[in-house]
Amino acid sequence: MIEFQGLRREYGDLVAVRDLRVSIPEGEVYGLLGPNGAGKTTIIRMACGLLTPTAGRVSVSGVDVHQDPELAQSHIGYLSDFFSVYDDLKVWEYLDYFGRAYKMRDSQLLPRIDEVVSQVGLEVKREVLIRGLSRGMKQRLGIARAIIHKPKVLLLDEPASGLDPKARADLRNLLLALRAEGTTVLISSHILPDLEGFCTSIGVMEKGVMVRSGRIAEISSAESQQFRVVRLSWVGEARVEERLRSTDKISNIVVRGSQGLFRFSGTEEDLAGVLQQLITSGIRVLAFGEVKQTIEDLYLKLSRNEVM
Repeated sequence: MIEFQGLRREYGDLVAVRDLRVSIPEGEVYGLLGPNGAGKTTIIRMACGLLTPTAGRVSVSGVDVHQDPELAQSHIGYLSDFFSVYDDLKVWEYLDYFGRAYKMRDSQLLPRIDEVVSQVGLEVKREVLIRGLSRGMKQRLGIARAIIHKPKVLLLDEPASGLDPKARADLRNLLLALRAEGTTVLISSHILPDLEGFCTSIGVMEKGVMVRSGRIAEISSAESQQFRVVRLSWVGEARVEERLRSTDKISNIVVRGSQGLFRFSGTEEDLAGVLQQLITSGIRVLAFGEVKQTIEDLYLKLSRNEVM
């Protein structure tokens, strides 16, 4: 659905994006991670046609963004990290304006305005002038504008900026709903926990180069091949630490009260054997399982925090 082929962007002697080759399938929610200056915003602006690549091409839904921009942009919804609004328009008038810019018919547009106003939680602000909205409310309005024409692809640059915790949770739920409808999302964010739970793939950028890209499950599995982190808890008095230290492939044991963590370098079958040994030795295990890596964990492992 989104394809970057040998994409490069130069600003004089500075190479902001270097030879990017990434394909994002339909229905993916792709989190673009990296420090300031890594090239994330440049990539998103090239993807929506605001910047022309020095080399390479971008296609959306099979359409070259720079060869046929009008057709490509009919498939794209875009929200920049900083955007302007028309203060003298009401909320519904703002959405009506952009819906007509996308050539939506009245029969489609009027019910669609009500739908997106409800989706982003602006029902009580529908008739309010935009100048009276808070920053967070304006951010919600920007998201509503980006999805007014039901785009196949949504490009979001720091969409959680200015949102309170509830609004961030609402944004997550909205993106999950859009993903369920088949929308493909490319999202850049510095707030890594906000990407947890709905991103299916990630790409880590450093100095304009894609360091790692792929589905979260595959990257997490690859990064866990050397060792797994396992958490367990038990009931009653037990010599758990002693038992763990006598078991092969276990290291870095930390026990506090009736809970513990350890590193394990074996297979899943080996790990099942450890659990069986604990139970056989009389330890009443309450919980036992691998600690799954979060997006933040993966980023910290993959990133070197290098910038231009």
